[in-house]
Amino acid sequence: MIDIGKILKRAWHILWNYKVLWIFGVLLAITAGTAANSGSQARTSYSSDGQEWQGQGYHYPESNPEIREAVDEMNEFFEEEVEPLFATEQRAIRTIVWIIVGVFAFALLVGALMALVRYPSETAVLRMVDDYEQTGQKVGFKAGWKLGWDKAAFRLWVIDLVIGLPGLLLLLVLVGLGFLIYNNVTHGTEAAAVTTVVASVGCAFLFIFTVAIGSIFLRLLRQFFWRAAALENLGVRDSFRRGWEMFKGNWQSAALMWLVMIGLGIGYVIVMTFAVFLLIPVFLITLVAGLLVAALPFFLFGWLVSLFAPLWVAGLVGLFLSLPIFILVVGSPMFLIDGWVKIFESSVWTLTYREMKVLASLRPADDLPVAELPNIAK
Repeated sequence: MIDIGKILKRAWHILWNYKVLWIFGVLLAITAGTAANSGSQARTSYSSDGQEWQGQGYHYPESNPEIREAVDEMNEFFEEEVEPLFATEQRAIRTIVWIIVGVFAFALLVGALMALVRYPSETAVLRMVDDYEQTGQKVGFKAGWKLGWDKAAFRLWVIDLVIGLPGLLLLLVLVGLGFLIYNNVTHGTEAAAVTTVVASVGCAFLFIFTVAIGSIFLRLLRQFFWRAAALENLGVRDSFRRGWEMFKGNWQSAALMWLVMIGLGIGYVIVMTFAVFLLIPVFLITLVAGLLVAALPFFLFGWLVSLFAPLWVAGLVGLFLSLPIFILVVGSPMFLIDGWVKIFESSVWTLTYREMKVLASLRPADDLPVAELPNIAK
């Protein structure tokens, strides 16, 4: 069995004594972290005489004709260009399909750009921690990024892609069940529709439960697949084989470490729930800083677009391009904390993998008691 206590202490030591890793941790928090987005909807109607918004009871300020002109142009654009796209049911369906395709394409583009940062960062962290344990030497950001910008980063992406296939299969099954329900409800008998709905819902819940359990297990195995690819320079197929061998030979230690990390994760959530209130002054400072920093690209790009487009279009473009900068600045404290968590977690599993390798190499020596096996976690 591995020494979990020593591994956790060593990972904590690495986190606070190898501060270059923090940069990669922040990059991982931005590209691999999760965030909850919330939005609100408001209805407004513009009167035919162009004098006020009825929904909010807002009157045009007579002293600001530019705002009135921008709103007039926006309303004219929607009436002439957008409303015809939804004039008939066929046009509305076609428009919705193209919107979905556009959103999907945009999501693929953003995902590709984030992957170009995330997976080299993941690889860099794995190798920097591993090299630090072997040699005791630290490297700078440039050397660390060079370690990550390697074929191993692509292999990590492929491994994630394979592991994500059950989720894609789940999505396809749910879409298929949705079409089946729609077809039976609209074209079938009432009894067939009820039977289809009940059976489809039952199958959906069963499939979701199965995929959820399988995904949890695969995420645990991914810790071993990744390190086989990054630390042993194995191909994707060999990484799966090597990672499975490491897990199968040490499944008790792996399961225990997984439970410990879950417990630490729960504790982190509880602590951060209260810490957020203590960070309110910090968020107020980053809020002001975010507004100041994002103001430059907002006005710059807005001004450039206003040279050849309506004012409201320029405002939307400026907002779209400056909003990510605003979010990064305002959320920088949380990105840093989340980066610490990711570095600590990655270090724990890297040290675990290293110790399991030593245990596996010494296991055939029956004359060596388990208590005397070396512990590389220091």
